[in-house]
Amino acid sequence: MIKKPIIFVMPLVLISLVIGIITGWVRIGWQIPVPGIAEHGAMMVGSFLGTVICVERAVTFKNKLYLIIPFLNGLSLVFLLRGETYIAYSLLVVGSLGLCLLYTQIIKKSPEIYQYVMLAGAVCWLVGNLFLVNKALYPFAVPWWIAFLLLTICGERLELSKFLPVPNHQKYLFLGFLGLFILGCVLPWHGTGRYLGGISLGLAALWLLQYDMAMKAVKKPGLHRYSGALLISGYFWLLISGVFLCSVSLTNPFLYDAFLHAFFLGFVISMVFAHGPIILPGVLGFPFKPFHNILVVYGVVLQLSIITRVLADFMGSPVLRQWSGIVNGIVILAFFITMPVLMKREIGKQKRVLVKQ
Repeated sequence: MIKKPIIFVMPLVLISLVIGIITGWVRIGWQIPVPGIAEHGAMMVGSFLGTVICVERAVTFKNKLYLIIPFLNGLSLVFLLRGETYIAYSLLVVGSLGLCLLYTQIIKKSPEIYQYVMLAGAVCWLVGNLFLVNKALYPFAVPWWIAFLLLTICGERLELSKFLPVPNHQKYLFLGFLGLFILGCVLPWHGTGRYLGGISLGLAALWLLQYDMAMKAVKKPGLHRYSGALLISGYFWLLISGVFLCSVSLTNPFLYDAFLHAFFLGFVISMVFAHGPIILPGVLGFPFKPFHNILVVYGVVLQLSIITRVLADFMGSPVLRQWSGIVNGIVILAFFITMPVLMKREIGKQKRVLVKQ
């Protein structure tokens, strides 16, 4: 049974994803009549991913009033589409501030280091959104948005590492790598900051490739292998993002696009695909983890389309970038359409088992 308060939030999440993808297509050259094309980043990072993360945290509380936080955050999409950007950005500030509140409440009950890492990520998101409100320029916000997603994902992976024999000094070293990225955000980003950020991404990726449980999961069949393979792919994209950040010209729009999408598509969306069959049913209140081999196909197509897009950027080929971008978006939409189908299929299976009993 779907948790009823979620019903008011999930449409905003899904619409943010669809409109965010379409605005991305328009930005790479496809002629599609849709408002808010200049707000692709705010839609995808804020209205979509930010709302998803807020929902994931809010549902852990018995008091469902906390769901007002992701709802207000998701409402930013409405104002982005209306062109009322100040209100939209302000709602993202409210959402990120609310996420900080959620983490502080969680830490009161469970003061674990990984919770502090994710709280730091929420603070970074808040800082980026405040820059967006005050400056209305994406270049000020983007490094902090990257820090938000980096710390959130790495905090979750650090949480799972407690089940592995990872030495404490290695965990502290990992925290140092993540802290280096925040330092890069504080320093001038187009100067020393980007190099510290790039080094941080690379070192964090190498740490995850050595110590994360993905290496063990990929050796198991089914959902474990699927998730493990996507996690490892994401860590390689994180490493590539670090290399790009240190080496490419951020003033070149094609190379800047390569860096951004190596991180946001290659790393972040790979993580979404890997965790989706586990987290989405849990958020909606279902006690199972649906899986089908079609998800493997989606994962492979996602990786190939990102590789093609990055190559198109380095080749300076607008046409190849356009077509790879279309595939990027379609496979993401296909994944989110398929997940409810798989959940319904699993519910049917369980009902049939109960009838037989």
